[in-house]
Amino acid sequence: MCKGNKFLYQLGRIFFALPFIIFCVLKMVNWQASMESLSQALSMWKNEVGGSFLGSFVGMLQQAELFLMILASLLEGVGGILLLFGIRTRLAAWLLVLFLVPVNILMHPFWFADASSLFPMLSDFSKNIALIGGALLFTAGCCCHICHCQQDSHHMDDRV
Repeated sequence: MCKGNKFLYQLGRIFFALPFIIFCVLKMVNWQASMESLSQALSMWKNEVGGSFLGSFVGMLQQAELFLMILASLLEGVGGILLLFGIRTRLAAWLLVLFLVPVNILMHPFWFADASSLFPMLSDFSKNIALIGGALLFTAGCCCHICHCQQDSHHMDDRV
């Protein structure tokens, strides 16, 4: 990768990773509030989907709230830290995608929103879609074809 592109790639990687680490730490520091937020989201889903199959699935998720919060924190924190330091960036990006997709659907269901909460929920949902897109770019690994450099198999971003 050309020096200019490599610098921008690393800077973008760091900037992309930092919010995940920050929000993971905030989630842990404010654990009870985070658990309440998850509980409220699951209750809203349960109220919206009722007694359907999806309602039964949401009921199972409600029974696993602590597990879900721990799993989400691990995916977000480990993915963010690995990406920050450029260690196994493809794996890190996939961890963040695995975090973002269900969290986005669960926590920002704009399709259930009333007129007063539609814009904030749609805004957060759309931002997370952009983050998913950014993470997917990192899953592709090095983009050496941009500057026509020889791609070697030992890129900094894939070190163990």
